[in-house]
Amino acid sequence: MKTAGRNKRRLRVVKAPVNELPNILVVDRDASGVSLRADRSETGAKARLAYAADTVTAARMIDEEERDLVVVDPASPEDFEFLKHTKAHNRWLAVMVVTGNQSPEFLRLAVQSRIDGLMFKPVSPAQFMKQALLLAEEARSRRQRQQKRVLAIGAHPDDVELGCGGALAKHQSRGDLLHILTLSLGASGGDVNVRATEARRAAELLGAKLEFGNLRDAHISESTETIDIIQAAIRELRPTHVYTHSLEDTHQDHRAVHTASMVAARGVPNVYCYQSPSSTVEFSPNRFVDITDFIKAKLDAIGAYKSQVERSAMLQDDVILATARYWGRYAGHVMAEPMRIVRQRDGEMTPDIGSEYSAEGAAGS
Repeated sequence: MKTAGRNKRRLRVVKAPVNELPNILVVDRDASGVSLRADRSETGAKARLAYAADTVTAARMIDEEERDLVVVDPASPEDFEFLKHTKAHNRWLAVMVVTGNQSPEFLRLAVQSRIDGLMFKPVSPAQFMKQALLLAEEARSRRQRQQKRVLAIGAHPDDVELGCGGALAKHQSRGDLLHILTLSLGASGGDVNVRATEARRAAELLGAKLEFGNLRDAHISESTETIDIIQAAIRELRPTHVYTHSLEDTHQDHRAVHTASMVAARGVPNVYCYQSPSSTVEFSPNRFVDITDFIKAKLDAIGAYKSQVERSAMLQDDVILATARYWGRYAGHVMAEPMRIVRQRDGEMTPDIGSEYSAEGAAGS
């Protein structure tokens, strides 16, 4: 497989806001117009405030941590480019401009940057915080309503990337939370340390958090041990979407993971089964995810498994591309990943998941 020259960019792992206070970033070249720094003790009880001296620093800080609101006083064309880029690449981040410039040209550029709020200086700290908190809380509420939480389950390293790597890259582009649960280290396919390192690299490329289940390769069962591991991941993430193996598969580990997933994920509103290289002709997809714009991300993630690419023709670029083109024709896409829908609906998980989801309860139901 040719990987030389391919630009493999690590994507930021999207994280859910863990602090209840709104997270506000102020690009603060001159605090005199807003006077936030002098009132940090007052504002700190209402929001988490961070400061950046320029938009370059602000862009780095946004990339490192999820923010609800960024506040800017644009002073150059580069600042407006920063605003446009920020809105284009951060789906739920709100932007507020605080400025003394009221010229028609400035306002036109501000509107073109899709800002969410506008205040004219001089602004008192109380006025600023009232508007900033309103926008930040609205942004956080919008994120909570719209952001998907995705759990992709695989028996071995590279299963998830092969089956739904394009779909995961598509989720990541929309700001969704991505978790990968790999239930074994794949000892039957090579050195476990090498495979674990490759899996971590692939997860980085997709912008996903990775966890291992440490079950024995080639001996995974559909028992309570496997169910418990999957349920633990589900309790932590509370996913809106689960991707897992299909039952129509010649590999015993894949079939066992499918069966265990059906039990563990019975309260998840959206559950899909993906195709593996070992899937049989009985695999009958009824959903085709358009991955035309994300095929490179999928190839890069699979390419991270160098030890497997060297030993398996199924991981070669041309095979992956041919498979994606084959399935794309069923839905009018250039390239697609096939899925079998187990369940598909709007909404959250069942509210009593904490008490309901246990292997013992599943066995007794």
